[in-house]
Amino acid sequence: MNVPSEIKSIVTRVEQAGGNAMLVGGAVIDVICERQPKDWDIEVFGLSFERLESIFEDKGAKMVGREFGILKLSAEKCGGFDVDLNVPRRDNHIGVGHSDLRVDLDPTMTFKEACRRRDFTINAMACDLSTGEIVDPFGGMSDLASGILRATDETLFVQDPLRALRAMQLLARKAKVVDPSTMNLIKGMVDSFPHLAKERVHEEFRKLLLKSDTPSVGLEFLRDSGWIVHFPELQDLIGCEQHPEWHPEGDVWVHSLHTVDSAAWVRDNADLPSEWVEPFMFGTLCHDVGKPSTTVTPQMVSEDLFPKERLFTAWGHDRAGMPIVETFLRRMTNSKKLIEKTASIVGEHMQPFNLWQGEARKAGWKRLHNRVRLDVLGWMCKCDSCGSPFVSIGDPDLEHETSKVCFDHFSEFGVDPIKPILMGRHLVEAGIKPGPHFKDALAAAFDAQMEGESDLDKLLAVAWKSL
Repeated sequence: MNVPSEIKSIVTRVEQAGGNAMLVGGAVIDVICERQPKDWDIEVFGLSFERLESIFEDKGAKMVGREFGILKLSAEKCGGFDVDLNVPRRDNHIGVGHSDLRVDLDPTMTFKEACRRRDFTINAMACDLSTGEIVDPFGGMSDLASGILRATDETLFVQDPLRALRAMQLLARKAKVVDPSTMNLIKGMVDSFPHLAKERVHEEFRKLLLKSDTPSVGLEFLRDSGWIVHFPELQDLIGCEQHPEWHPEGDVWVHSLHTVDSAAWVRDNADLPSEWVEPFMFGTLCHDVGKPSTTVTPQMVSEDLFPKERLFTAWGHDRAGMPIVETFLRRMTNSKKLIEKTASIVGEHMQPFNLWQGEARKAGWKRLHNRVRLDVLGWMCKCDSCGSPFVSIGDPDLEHETSKVCFDHFSEFGVDPIKPILMGRHLVEAGIKPGPHFKDALAAAFDAQMEGESDLDKLLAVAWKSL
């Protein structure tokens, strides 16, 4: 094991104080797989929390959870590495919620006692940072090799309902199958969901969408475990039929799974702006949440509510999906930016095709560009077209005209929205008295600008005419 010198110095300091430093959590899996850990979570045995604070005071030690015995060291003072130190603890649950527990710190615990509280066996291993030895009291190494997600301690496992959603994202990232006994435990915990803090739910979805190569695996787990009942916007996609000619892959659920897996490829291989990555992943997952409420079903046709030519069409599903995805996200986050960006992707995802099919003028593309970035929307469209097992978004020979037009216009228009040439001050300078009529006048001038007019005097004339 290649331990960076900055980490070695931390280990040496712990040992000189009489403690033992053990690497724990997901970083151990990185070590086993011969990857350099991104986060160094170190559990220190033999030292009290107060002693740990004192010996790392010069490393910018910041208490991020005294009750949990966790210290975060300054990355700047640790060679750029993210290092968390913690003291072994016992979690005594006194309620049904994720945070309803009493924590007892005990630096004298054995490692087996300390790791019994950890969720899955693959996370209940440690690496002795002095010797490089892997300590594995619950068979995590074997489960990791077999791709099995297994509860470390069944009695303790069910005390924390968040572990069901941790299984969702870990299965998609680090395993292949959930142990049957563990799956039964998770199914039995389904009614505990309301006790989870929405921020914790969001974090597990973020890990699924931002770290997994195949988010569909975790989403299928939600369905198989019964936990999808708590996400009705996704559950409604199951069994929502589509026209077999347009969607031979199956219902909207199947299509959405393939679409979000395509998005994971884009996330890792395209140059998406960082602030759009998470909205893009949520947007591709939820792009068709408006279909269940807008799809014309065989029953509707048989009742003469729609002509047979409309069977399985879902006109307006893009805009219908906006309030639905907003509701979905508000139950897990208060981030207005995330909600707004995601909703804009869902609400506009059909517009590039509509503009391209209708041979729209450049003005239409400019207006769309001002509502949502065309590069992001172009990738959304391409993922949508690859929402089946019959097309691979990574195919270098794949041609997709709609997304190509999006990318071409984005290159022409630039990153920022197109700004109006005529401003309110121009109207004032022209002798127009400010008032509510300014809004209509400026809007008329901006429409003319979008159509290609760039002369300030002519735009002012358009504004005058609208008054």
